[in-house]
Amino acid sequence: MTGTSLVRLGGRPDRSSSVATLSQTMEATWSIALFEHLDAALTDPSSTMAGQEMISYSPNAWMISQKDFPLLLDEFRTRFDEFRAKWAQRFATEELHRVLLQAGWILQDGDGWYFSFKGTSQEIRNLYFSTIHMLVGDSEKLLVMMSSRVLHLQERLCKVWYKESAIDAISKILPSMEASFHEQEDQYIARLRASLAEIAFKRFSLAFKSRGKVRHFASSLACVRAVGSTWNRSGAYENAFLAFTDDFCDYACGLTLLVGEWYRDKWSLYLRGFSRGQLDLFGRSVSPLHTKPVE
Repeated sequence: MTGTSLVRLGGRPDRSSSVATLSQTMEATWSIALFEHLDAALTDPSSTMAGQEMISYSPNAWMISQKDFPLLLDEFRTRFDEFRAKWAQRFATEELHRVLLQAGWILQDGDGWYFSFKGTSQEIRNLYFSTIHMLVGDSEKLLVMMSSRVLHLQERLCKVWYKESAIDAISKILPSMEASFHEQEDQYIARLRASLAEIAFKRFSLAFKSRGKVRHFASSLACVRAVGSTWNRSGAYENAFLAFTDDFCDYACGLTLLVGEWYRDKWSLYLRGFSRGQLDLFGRSVSPLHTKPVE
């Protein structure tokens, strides 16, 4: 942010280009408000000299964030444990056997039982939508629920933060900057949600893209256990769909918790505010030739 560092690095980010890139993601109305607060603070420097040391610090909002975010993250870890257990039951071998048998994917001839599948795009889609699609849909609901909860918490924090700390031009800079990124945050969460289905379908499809010689099995249950075998190369799971489920649950849980953790860390940063000694963040450029720390 300042373009300076006491740590000797081989290179440093260019402040102007970094700010320019950042500004392109800001919502226009809040960008205007941010500019006006910056301009007001620079026009009357004496107004920034009085008041408490920490600017835009909100002790009550800070306490809320430190209490509520950990509770929310713990709740969703528990929800995903339940989610994993539910889908492990739904893809138990007996249940999967029933689904595939009823849909006509498992057939019998003179050589035994075999998986009747040529690997066409339509067949892959049909198999996906009769099995994994429902798993992905449930995971999307959890991610949307997490997003909704953190945005509701963010709204609460904003109200307390604005009321408690935004009292003059300089103290309104940080809240204005934070608010200017809300639209981009919403778009990013929407892309994360869409990625769940994209990644699941891609991984699912890869298991059936190439077809070798049709394998026959002594029983229909043995045949079911081998469907999608590339997901279960180690043989650690009773059937391959359980392996797929476990891997997908890891990914979906991690992605959902990432949303909560990102907002937790974001508010841990913003609600601290900044000290008056950091006012040059907003008003003074530092020469790139400057290499010594200020005494």
